[in-house]
Amino acid sequence: MDISFGFLGIIGGLLCAVGDSLLDFKGAGNQKLGSKKMIDSKWLDMSFGRFDTSIILAAIGVPLYFLGFIAMRNQIALNDERLALIFFLVAMVGTTGGLFIHATVCLSPIIYKTLQEKVAFEVIDELINRIFKAVLVPFAVLFFCLVIGTSGIVIYAILTDVLSLSRWFIFLTPLSLMLIGWIFRLINKEIFADFPGIVMPSVGIAMIGLMAVLNG
Repeated sequence: MDISFGFLGIIGGLLCAVGDSLLDFKGAGNQKLGSKKMIDSKWLDMSFGRFDTSIILAAIGVPLYFLGFIAMRNQIALNDERLALIFFLVAMVGTTGGLFIHATVCLSPIIYKTLQEKVAFEVIDELINRIFKAVLVPFAVLFFCLVIGTSGIVIYAILTDVLSLSRWFIFLTPLSLMLIGWIFRLINKEIFADFPGIVMPSVGIAMIGLMAVLNG
């Protein structure tokens, strides 16, 4: 079962990566707008269908990658039941935020495209900023659990031989891949503005499913 759940986790993470691309691939010439730079100028060139599809893919992908987390929990439990329980709780909390985080981010372009010809830009800017202020705390906590918490436990499990995986797999965790994406952007912000950074956390979640398969 762990192998099957692991493969489903891979599929779920990759579906979310595709959803991330539909949401966040803007191409050259994008500008950050608004008082807090929460609005992207390229949203006007993107169809509503991209955001709708992105949310649907996340709605399918999140439950699937949770199965990958369950497989990883079971693999950790073979050698450390306490660590497995901690991983499961952190992953469960993080997963509850998976769709919430994605849908919240998708709301901004939908609001901007819908209202930009009907109300003043300042009103849209204030609305989007107010939404993010309202969700900031749960957004941050759930993202921390989903990306950083799960990664930290898997890294610890690899380093302590709880998981029978090469040390190189540390670099495939969501946190490590997210940091690698940031490094690419630091190297060249123009070339790597979109890829690979926008898909790295979701790909890392898929890799947790892969690690569960290989460890099994």
